[in-house]
Amino acid sequence: MKAGKHYVVVLVGLVIVGLATVLPAGKASAPGGESQFIAVSSLLAGLAPGAVFPFIDTTPHGIAQAHIAITDSTTNCSAGAAAPSNVKVLVGQAGVSLVSVMGAATNTGISTTPGQCVFHVTINAGQGGVPNTVTDIVVLNGGASALTGINTVTASASVRVGEEIASWHQHGRDVGAGNSN
Repeated sequence: MKAGKHYVVVLVGLVIVGLATVLPAGKASAPGGESQFIAVSSLLAGLAPGAVFPFIDTTPHGIAQAHIAITDSTTNCSAGAAAPSNVKVLVGQAGVSLVSVMGAATNTGISTTPGQCVFHVTINAGQGGVPNTVTDIVVLNGGASALTGINTVTASASVRVGEEIASWHQHGRDVGAGNSN
Protein backbone atom coordinates (compact mmCIF):
# COMPACT_ATOMS: atom_id res chain seq x y z
CA MET A 1 0.00 0.00 0.00
CA LYS A 2 2.93 2.36 0.60
CA ALA A 3 3.97 2.00 -3.04
CA GLY A 4 0.47 3.08 -4.11
CA LYS A 5 0.60 6.20 -1.92
CA HIS A 6 4.03 7.03 -3.29
CA TYR A 7 2.68 6.68 -6.84
CA VAL A 8 -0.21 9.07 -6.07
CA VAL A 9 2.13 11.66 -4.51
CA VAL A 10 4.44 11.53 -7.55
CA LEU A 11 1.46 11.75 -9.93
CA VAL A 12 0.02 14.78 -8.11
CA GLY A 13 3.45 16.44 -8.19
CA LEU A 14 3.76 15.86 -11.93
CA VAL A 15 0.28 17.29 -12.54
CA ILE A 16 1.17 20.43 -10.56
CA VAL A 17 4.45 20.87 -12.46
CA GLY A 18 2.62 20.31 -15.76
CA LEU A 19 -0.03 22.91 -14.94
CA ALA A 20 2.62 25.42 -13.84
CA THR A 21 4.38 24.89 -17.16
CA VAL A 22 1.38 25.42 -19.43
CA LEU A 23 -0.54 28.13 -17.57
CA PRO A 24 0.57 31.72 -18.19
CA ALA A 25 2.47 33.49 -15.45
CA GLY A 26 0.63 36.18 -13.53
CA LYS A 27 1.34 39.80 -14.33
CA ALA A 28 3.25 41.93 -11.88
CA SER A 29 1.93 45.33 -10.97
CA ALA A 30 3.99 48.47 -10.99
CA PRO A 31 3.08 52.04 -10.15
CA GLY A 32 1.81 54.00 -13.11
CA GLY A 33 0.56 51.22 -15.36
CA GLU A 34 0.27 47.59 -16.18
CA SER A 35 3.51 45.63 -16.34
CA GLN A 36 4.76 42.14 -17.07
CA PHE A 37 7.55 40.46 -15.10
CA ILE A 38 10.15 38.56 -17.14
CA ALA A 39 13.20 36.54 -16.11
CA VAL A 40 15.92 35.21 -18.43
CA SER A 41 19.25 33.43 -17.96
CA SER A 42 22.02 32.40 -20.36
CA LEU A 43 25.52 30.96 -20.54
CA LEU A 44 27.82 33.29 -22.45
CA ALA A 45 30.31 30.62 -23.59
CA GLY A 46 31.81 31.43 -26.99
CA LEU A 47 30.90 35.13 -27.16
CA ALA A 48 33.84 36.55 -29.15
CA PRO A 49 35.95 39.53 -28.00
CA GLY A 50 34.14 42.77 -28.79
CA ALA A 51 30.91 40.92 -29.66
CA VAL A 52 27.56 41.97 -28.24
CA PHE A 53 24.66 39.76 -27.21
CA PRO A 54 21.24 41.48 -27.24
CA PHE A 55 20.13 39.68 -24.08
CA ILE A 56 16.71 41.32 -23.52
CA ASP A 57 14.81 43.49 -25.99
CA THR A 58 11.32 44.64 -24.99
CA THR A 59 10.78 47.14 -27.81
CA PRO A 60 8.36 48.90 -28.11
CA HIS A 61 7.67 48.51 -24.37
CA GLY A 62 9.93 50.08 -21.76
CA ILE A 63 11.64 48.40 -18.83
CA ALA A 64 10.79 50.20 -15.59
CA GLN A 65 13.21 48.27 -13.40
CA ALA A 66 15.60 45.33 -13.86
CA HIS A 67 17.91 43.28 -11.70
CA ILE A 68 20.94 41.85 -13.50
CA ALA A 69 23.46 39.31 -12.22
CA ILE A 70 26.55 38.12 -14.06
CA THR A 71 29.44 35.80 -13.33
CA ASP A 72 32.88 36.77 -14.54
CA SER A 73 36.49 36.85 -13.44
CA THR A 74 38.04 39.75 -11.59
CA THR A 75 41.38 40.50 -9.97
CA ASN A 76 39.78 40.56 -6.50
CA CYS A 77 36.44 38.94 -5.64
CA SER A 78 35.75 40.91 -2.47
CA ALA A 79 32.61 42.97 -2.10
CA GLY A 80 33.16 46.29 -3.88
CA ALA A 81 36.71 45.40 -4.94
CA ALA A 82 36.78 45.36 -8.73
CA ALA A 83 34.54 45.54 -11.77
CA PRO A 84 34.01 42.48 -13.97
CA SER A 85 37.06 41.71 -16.10
CA ASN A 86 35.33 40.69 -19.33
CA VAL A 87 31.53 40.93 -19.22
CA LYS A 88 30.07 44.41 -19.68
CA VAL A 89 26.33 45.00 -19.30
CA LEU A 90 24.79 47.93 -21.16
CA VAL A 91 21.20 49.19 -20.73
CA GLY A 92 19.10 51.72 -22.62
CA GLN A 93 17.83 51.81 -26.18
CA ALA A 94 19.86 50.04 -28.88
CA GLY A 95 20.81 52.52 -31.59
CA VAL A 96 19.98 55.46 -29.33
CA SER A 97 21.80 55.34 -25.99
CA LEU A 98 23.32 52.45 -24.01
CA VAL A 99 25.21 52.90 -20.71
CA SER A 100 27.39 50.49 -18.76
CA VAL A 101 25.94 49.44 -15.40
CA MET A 102 28.51 47.00 -14.00
CA GLY A 103 31.34 48.41 -11.91
CA ALA A 104 33.22 47.85 -8.66
CA ALA A 105 30.10 48.71 -6.64
CA THR A 106 28.29 45.72 -8.21
CA ASN A 107 30.89 43.19 -6.96
CA THR A 108 29.06 41.12 -4.32
CA GLY A 109 32.12 39.21 -3.15
CA ILE A 110 30.37 35.89 -3.84
CA SER A 111 32.63 33.18 -5.22
CA THR A 112 32.50 29.41 -4.87
CA THR A 113 34.67 28.64 -7.91
CA PRO A 114 38.23 29.96 -8.21
CA GLY A 115 38.43 32.61 -10.93
CA GLN A 116 34.67 33.28 -10.91
CA CYS A 117 32.90 36.15 -9.14
CA VAL A 118 29.22 37.18 -8.95
CA PHE A 119 28.14 40.75 -9.71
CA HIS A 120 24.62 42.19 -9.13
CA VAL A 121 22.98 45.48 -10.06
CA THR A 122 19.42 46.82 -9.95
CA ILE A 123 18.60 49.54 -12.46
CA ASN A 124 15.65 51.92 -12.61
CA ALA A 125 14.86 53.78 -15.83
CA GLY A 126 15.79 57.46 -15.49
CA GLN A 127 17.77 57.04 -12.24
CA GLY A 128 21.46 56.75 -11.37
CA GLY A 129 22.74 57.54 -14.87
CA VAL A 130 20.38 55.05 -16.55
CA PRO A 131 18.54 56.54 -19.56
CA ASN A 132 14.84 57.41 -19.14
CA THR A 133 13.96 54.89 -21.84
CA VAL A 134 15.24 51.35 -21.37
CA THR A 135 14.16 48.69 -23.86
CA ASP A 136 17.41 46.73 -24.13
CA ILE A 137 19.83 44.86 -21.88
CA VAL A 138 22.95 44.05 -23.89
CA VAL A 139 26.00 41.96 -22.91
CA LEU A 140 29.38 42.94 -24.37
CA ASN A 141 32.52 40.83 -24.26
CA GLY A 142 35.06 43.49 -23.31
CA GLY A 143 37.84 40.94 -22.84
CA ALA A 144 40.62 39.75 -25.12
CA SER A 145 39.32 36.19 -25.64
CA ALA A 146 36.05 34.33 -26.13
CA LEU A 147 33.94 33.94 -22.98
CA THR A 148 33.87 30.55 -21.27
CA GLY A 149 31.44 28.42 -19.31
CA ILE A 150 32.07 30.45 -16.14
CA ASN A 151 30.44 33.49 -17.76
CA THR A 152 26.68 33.75 -17.23
CA VAL A 153 23.99 36.43 -17.21
CA THR A 154 20.61 36.41 -15.46
CA ALA A 155 18.10 39.23 -15.43
CA SER A 156 14.59 39.91 -14.23
CA ALA A 157 12.67 42.95 -15.37
CA SER A 158 9.38 44.74 -14.94
CA VAL A 159 8.21 45.69 -18.44
CA ARG A 160 5.58 48.39 -18.99
CA VAL A 161 3.11 46.65 -21.32
CA GLY A 162 0.38 49.26 -20.91
CA GLU A 163 2.32 51.84 -22.93
CA GLU A 164 4.60 51.93 -25.94
CA ILE A 165 7.72 54.03 -26.34
CA ALA A 166 6.77 56.95 -28.61
CA SER A 167 10.13 57.14 -30.34
CA TRP A 168 11.12 53.48 -30.25
CA HIS A 169 13.95 52.32 -32.43
CA GLN A 170 13.16 50.29 -35.51
CA HIS A 171 15.91 47.62 -35.31
CA GLY A 172 17.19 48.50 -38.75
CA ARG A 173 13.84 49.08 -40.44
CA ASP A 174 14.06 51.36 -43.45
CA VAL A 175 17.82 51.84 -43.09
CA GLY A 176 19.11 50.02 -46.12
CA ALA A 177 18.41 47.73 -49.02
CA GLY A 178 18.09 44.06 -48.24
CA ASN A 179 17.26 44.54 -44.55
CA SER A 180 14.13 42.56 -43.79
CA ASN A 181 13.83 43.37 -40.08
